[in-house]
Amino acid sequence: MRQLPSILGVLTAWAPALPRGLARSGRFRLSRLRGRLFAKYVALVVGVVCVALLTNGAFEIWFLYHEHRASQVRIQSEQAEAAAAKIGQFVTEIEAQLGWTTQLPWTASTLEQRRVDALRLLRQVPAITEFSQFDPFGRQQIQVSRTAMSVLGSGADFSNDAKFVQSKANKLYYGPVYFRRNSEPYMSIGMAGARRDDGVSLAEVNLRFLWDVVSQIKVGEHGQAYVVDSMGRLIAHPDLSLVLRNTDLSNLAQVKAARAAAAGTMPEPGQEGVAQNLAGSRVLSAHASIPALGWIVFVELPVEEAYAPLYAEVRRTALVLLAALGLAALAGLFLAHKMVVPIQALRAGAARIGSGDLDQRIAIDTGDELEALADQFNDMAAKLRESYADLENKVEIRTHELAQSVEELQALGEVSQAVNSSLDVATVLSTIVAKAVQISDTDAGAIYVFDEQKQEFELRATHGMPATLIADIQRIRLRAGETAMARAMMERRALQLADLRELPRSPMQEAVTRAGYRALVAIPLLRPDHLVGSLVVRRKQAGLLPQSTMDLLQTFAAQSVLAIQNARLFQEVDEKGRQLELESRHKSQFLANMSHELRTPLNAILGYTELILDNTYGDPPHKMRSVLERVHINGRHLLGLINDVLDLSKIEAGQLRLSLTDYSLDEVVRTVFTGVESLAASKGLAFSTEIAPNLPRGHGDERRIVQVLLNLTGNAIKFTDAGEVTINASAHDDAFTIAVRDTGPGIEPADQARIFGEFQQVDASSTRAKGGSGLGLSIAKRIIEMHGGRIWVESKPGAGSTFSFSLPIRAAQQAGAA
Repeated sequence: MRQLPSILGVLTAWAPALPRGLARSGRFRLSRLRGRLFAKYVALVVGVVCVALLTNGAFEIWFLYHEHRASQVRIQSEQAEAAAAKIGQFVTEIEAQLGWTTQLPWTASTLEQRRVDALRLLRQVPAITEFSQFDPFGRQQIQVSRTAMSVLGSGADFSNDAKFVQSKANKLYYGPVYFRRNSEPYMSIGMAGARRDDGVSLAEVNLRFLWDVVSQIKVGEHGQAYVVDSMGRLIAHPDLSLVLRNTDLSNLAQVKAARAAAAGTMPEPGQEGVAQNLAGSRVLSAHASIPALGWIVFVELPVEEAYAPLYAEVRRTALVLLAALGLAALAGLFLAHKMVVPIQALRAGAARIGSGDLDQRIAIDTGDELEALADQFNDMAAKLRESYADLENKVEIRTHELAQSVEELQALGEVSQAVNSSLDVATVLSTIVAKAVQISDTDAGAIYVFDEQKQEFELRATHGMPATLIADIQRIRLRAGETAMARAMMERRALQLADLRELPRSPMQEAVTRAGYRALVAIPLLRPDHLVGSLVVRRKQAGLLPQSTMDLLQTFAAQSVLAIQNARLFQEVDEKGRQLELESRHKSQFLANMSHELRTPLNAILGYTELILDNTYGDPPHKMRSVLERVHINGRHLLGLINDVLDLSKIEAGQLRLSLTDYSLDEVVRTVFTGVESLAASKGLAFSTEIAPNLPRGHGDERRIVQVLLNLTGNAIKFTDAGEVTINASAHDDAFTIAVRDTGPGIEPADQARIFGEFQQVDASSTRAKGGSGLGLSIAKRIIEMHGGRIWVESKPGAGSTFSFSLPIRAAQQAGAA
């Protein structure tokens, strides 16, 4: 069946090429009509017929294939079942012959009769080559053979032999197939009598009979049948040499499937499929089981022979399809010719109309939709001719309007970019005035900023105005509501004055007209909550500006308000930043001074406390000593807090500098280990170091590195109640890596980032009870970053924590503030 898809593929690939082949032949010379539409019509007709025929043919072949396969498998299954029934009948007949040999009672007088019966059995059943009888106790009494002397009353004990035990227990015994002296296959059949005191009859059966059974099964010309036992060994085959070689077929797929089916609770006779035979050829296989013996009869036929009638039918169907496709191609060419000619005329006429020949008319006389379409084209050409002149006018006017809009938008974009390019208020205001004069095509401009406290407009920026006019305006106080311009600004509306000489006389009106200006436009600069000021442009020619220019100025004014506000906010933020920076430096300097002033008397207190505890002034009473010891401990704790605050304030004030010298990381770790070993021992913790060998000498601030490592190690011991604390030091890629690992309570992921901040601790009662200012990790982070390194933590709640930091082996002096 492997050829079936290839045949269908050839048909499918050949069908679309049919129209091209016909078009290239000398019979169809339609060069004038050839084109994409013509090919589409032909391909459509041929394609529809092709799809219909191929689909129908494919379904027919598919159903024919399954019906033929089912029929062939059914025939093979029936043959296999017939052979299995014949083999079962053969074994049943032997069982019937053995049955009457077990009926005589066991006495000494019956031995001769049993011998005679055994000889008669050998004559009646040629397949039995040897016959034995055992008494109820398993002693051999008779042995008759075709190839050896008969033995009577030997008394050999077979009571433990499997043949006797299973025959006695099951009344019937089938032994496994075996080969005697590398010849034909044999098997043992044992039968016990119905009574308890009956013995057992055992026959050795030559299975050469099976060869006659399978040789008589004819399956086509090259089909064959064979039998395998329960182990998958070949016990019957038309080629007897394969049987004599004790061939094992258990690895064949069909044998595996049949044995698996036979091993189930319900055997499955007739299971079929395509598989490979012993020679490696593909065969259609069916089988039938002999449940009593565990044997399986297979009937197989080569696939090529099994499907030969189907292949012939497929070839006949293919020829019919090819003939039908040829007729479809001819019909497609005829129909396409009838349809494409008027369409070509429509295309040519439409092309001439499209090229400007509006006098062109299309003449088609088909009496169908194509003729109606041609009439529509003719009407369209007439109407196009009428409206063409008017359309050109409209297009020209609209193009001019669009060009003007594009210019205005481009100018507005340039103005917005220029205004927003600076955050200095004076620069922004000057830019706004200059760009406003430019886009409005006026002579001069000014910006007035409204002072809400004074209720006055103040001149803040100008462009194109003479110095005398600027001086005059600065001397005039422009109050809200006193002039027409001021009233318009207060009313939050744009004002346009065509001729300033028609206004009532006022100092402002006289100063402007004296400078030669005749017209004015004032645009308010507005925010949602208040008036920012006013943008004013002036012209020396009387008259009004176009509305489009007024709209453009108002849009520009709205953007200018944002630019002014951004510049003011930037100035305020910059000023606030400078103030905060100065205040921060004052705070840091104050903390540094206060920490230094607090540390001096505290050191004196601790010194006198130590002298008293050392009995320098005599032996103090026991109660006083315990109080002094608490004073000394708390004083030390307070001194540590003051030192942390002092370090932090120095860092923030930019006063902390690294003292860079060469150092040994090995000695740094051992110094820290010696300093806190007693603290770990007092809590019963295992404390160890892991230092990589041959560490290079580093260059950095050794005292500050010891301070960082002491802080990390002290925290690890402080927060670990059981387990161990380990310091690990190594070097790679021109950097030291130091890690402090503990088995403490761990840190939540949300707290891991903030613990390196100032005055930060994990917010839990178990950690708050440990004390501390929350500055140690912050200072450690600043010191490590000043060396050019980094510090981080890896932790899981309940699984301990690992604080690590890396340092360049050769550190350079960094800025004082991290």
